[in-house]
Amino acid sequence: MDAGIYTCVARNQFGVASSSGSLLVKEATTITSPAGHLDVTVGESIVLPCQVSHDPTLDLKFTWFFNEQVIQFGSHGAYFEKVGGRSAGDIMIRNIQLSHAGKYTCAVQTKVDSVSIATDVVVRGPPGPPLDCQVTEMTETTASLSWKPGLDNHSPVLSYIIQARTPFSLGWQTVTTVIEQLRGKQLSATVTDLSPWVDYEFRVLATNSVGTGEPSKPSKKTRTKEMLPRVTPARVSGGGGGRSELVITWEPVPEEMQSGPGFGYVVAFRPLGAQGWMQAAVTSPDASRYVFKNESIPPFSPYEVKVGVYNNKGEGPFSPNITIYSAEEEPSRAPVRLRARSVSASEVEVTWKPLAWSNSRRRILGYELLYWGEKEKQDAASVVRTGGNKTSVLIRDLEGSSTYYISLRAYNSAGVGPQSSVVNVTTKKPRKKST
Repeated sequence: MDAGIYTCVARNQFGVASSSGSLLVKEATTITSPAGHLDVTVGESIVLPCQVSHDPTLDLKFTWFFNEQVIQFGSHGAYFEKVGGRSAGDIMIRNIQLSHAGKYTCAVQTKVDSVSIATDVVVRGPPGPPLDCQVTEMTETTASLSWKPGLDNHSPVLSYIIQARTPFSLGWQTVTTVIEQLRGKQLSATVTDLSPWVDYEFRVLATNSVGTGEPSKPSKKTRTKEMLPRVTPARVSGGGGGRSELVITWEPVPEEMQSGPGFGYVVAFRPLGAQGWMQAAVTSPDASRYVFKNESIPPFSPYEVKVGVYNNKGEGPFSPNITIYSAEEEPSRAPVRLRARSVSASEVEVTWKPLAWSNSRRRILGYELLYWGEKEKQDAASVVRTGGNKTSVLIRDLEGSSTYYISLRAYNSAGVGPQSSVVNVTTKKPRKKST
């Protein structure tokens, strides 16, 4: 109602002067969205409203500020996006991060006035990394740790997780503690079930209602104390070898299970049913085999064996007793009744009579068949090996109309026996190709 033409008139004894002007009155610009406080979680997407009531004849200009700095849309990655219409300056923050927490101000400007509104945004996220992780004490199998809390990122820490790493582990592994569940206010713990004489690094991770945060920096490398070895070799076995030998084998104990320096093995053995044990020390921690050679060892005789461990602290346990056999003797007889028959131009069938075990010292594990052409030397013979009680072999890929020489010998774990007499066979004539 105050809009209109206003005139100023001035008079004196000489005359009258006047000046007129028009007054336009516009509706005030007001922000209808309430100022507020938003509480969000990392990864969410939110809209900050800036709804405006204004004179329809005036153009609006919206400017957003984050912590008093102008938001340059398009230069802050893909996080900020304008989503308002002509009379709204709403913005969306996509995939909000901890760094987006702060004060957001929407400023609206026309030719005649300006207004602004602020919204405080709190972003809750997983805790920050705990600080100053230290090893305060180390025993043979335990480690005492302490640390300081990091940022809780607006959500209280509920629990802690401790992880460890050694030169032998595949990355970081969660470890057990004396108190199974480490509560959020606990800033120390004792880790259990560690391996003696191993370098360890530790780190701590905090968890809140949002999730688990980044780990602390690793503690300094610290070695557990040495102790008597506790782990025995796996897969103790043996057998085979040469004449008058007893071969004992095992899987070496990994370095992280040796419990201290000066690690080695104690190999114990005795004839099955005997009372006393014979023992030998093997000083290499990487050893996996021991051979006892003595002319008094009967061939293929049962022995009871076990393998123990020791280090500078003393002797540890032995593996369970197992039974193995001393080396057997090579077969002493040659196969007989060797026969060869040409089946085709490229195949020959060979048969023989199997050998019986002469005694318990000589097993027959199979046969080696040797064959060579008439233009070849026996030293260059091809070999076909069979297993078990098989008494025939089909030799393939031979040349037609060709003579071959064949011999046979038995074998076992000690080696091969004497060769049979040599027989010869001529392959059939190849068929002519039809034209």
